Amino acid sequence: MSAAVNLKEQPDIKEFIYVLESNGLIREQQEVESLVDLLENIGNQFTQMIGELQAVRGELVNMQNKSIRATVSRAVENAEGKTQEILGKIFAIGKNLVCSVKKAVVVFKEKGVDVLRKAVSAMKIPQVLSAIKNLLHNGKERMNGKAEKTQILAQEIYKVKEHRKNIGRILTGRRAKEPTEQAVDRGILAKIQRIFLNCERMYAGMEQKAEKALNCVEEFCSEKKSSVKADLRMLNNQKTEQKSNPTTIQEQTR
Repeated sequence: MSAAVNLKEQPDIKEFIYVLESNGLIREQQEVESLVDLLENIGNQFTQMIGELQAVRGELVNMQNKSIRATVSRAVENAEGKTQEILGKIFAIGKNLVCSVKKAVVVFKEKGVDVLRKAVSAMKIPQVLSAIKNLLHNGKERMNGKAEKTQILAQEIYKVKEHRKNIGRILTGRRAKEPTEQAVDRGILAKIQRIFLNCERMYAGMEQKAEKALNCVEEFCSEKKSSVKADLRMLNNQKTEQKSNPTTIQEQTR
């Protein structure tokens, strides 16, 4: 887990960022830092989400209706399992990043600064950020679906209770009552729904951060391409000027 949560403290990450900065590769440094910051931030939030889901799952043993308890338990377990699955992919990205920068530093020491740009490009940071954004979006949609289903379940249980009360009234010779609007539910189902909604909000927040990081990195990449094109145009202009104004060695020495 530390590969994703404590990336900033990884010696290889710190050394690579220092190497990029000391060699003037500021845009490449910003790319790497954008990914590192995002991975560390969302790693911590995933830990919080999983903790909340595990805690509420432990409270389900108090539910008396075994059928409802089994249904809700499966929903919470599924949400926790999918969240663990996404977190595992986030950790894998962090580990791969550590391996990549470690190799890049070794090659840099052997071949010099020219390999650093290629090393950062090979990490495909924009594609990685896009993949992370999609994972978080899917997680958000899943939690939203869980919250909606839990609300529907709570409403149906309330209707069944009202229906049973009316049956009792009819059997005792009293008139059935129109179903009343459900009061604010403060039971375990309401708590589970709130946790699903909270997880959805956390996923949404992380997705926004991933999108922001992606936009910044794409801007860095665009600036790098513009810079390279400008350098190439300058070189081409210099060659054109040399061809249009040929000067012999003798003329240069006069």
